[in-house]
Amino acid sequence: MSIKRLIYALAAALLAAPLLATPAHADGAHDCFFGDRSQDGAEYALTAWGCSGSGYFDVTVTIRSGAAAGGYTCRTALPWNSSLSATGCQSS
Repeated sequence: MSIKRLIYALAAALLAAPLLATPAHADGAHDCFFGDRSQDGAEYALTAWGCSGSGYFDVTVTIRSGAAAGGYTCRTALPWNSSLSATGCQSS
């Protein structure tokens, strides 16, 4: 291997290293004032009101008050007129 190729390989490794250390993140986030949850197998289904945010798949949901108060990571979310319905949720 030539010195030039070795330098390029080391530079690529140095540039890629931070990407490996970056934690996974959800594609969207919703913040809701009030919410409720129901058991859906090993996961939860959420219904929430007074919501703002964006995203439909792999989203984080924060509910400020109500029976479902807390943080969740959900597979799907459907926001509509400040309300939210989310499925496949797990407490985070």
